[in-house]
Amino acid sequence: MTIEDFQKFIDEQSKLLRATVHAGQTEREIILGRTVKISEEFGELCDEVLASLGDQRTGKMAGRSIESLADEFADVVITTFLLAKSMDVDVMQALELKIQKIKAKHNKQL
Repeated sequence: MTIEDFQKFIDEQSKLLRATVHAGQTEREIILGRTVKISEEFGELCDEVLASLGDQRTGKMAGRSIESLADEFADVVITTFLLAKSMDVDVMQALELKIQKIKAKHNKQL
């Protein structure tokens, strides 16, 4: 999958969610809901990481696998991109700028 394919998926999902799940909600409500959703997805990712390290209680270990860990990473990324779209943030441009800053910082430290 290319980043263009992924962005097209995000655009389609955003449109679908706005027509169904978010129907009748204000933009503010959509943004707040997506922000909370990231927190939920991140919590699920944390559970999967703990389980993959064997640091989760026994009752939460059932059904855990590398696939479920990968699914949670994907959920966090998708939800983040959906929120960014709602807030008119170009994530790819933001990543390019951030990577430049990180590289500049590390070059100063070397």
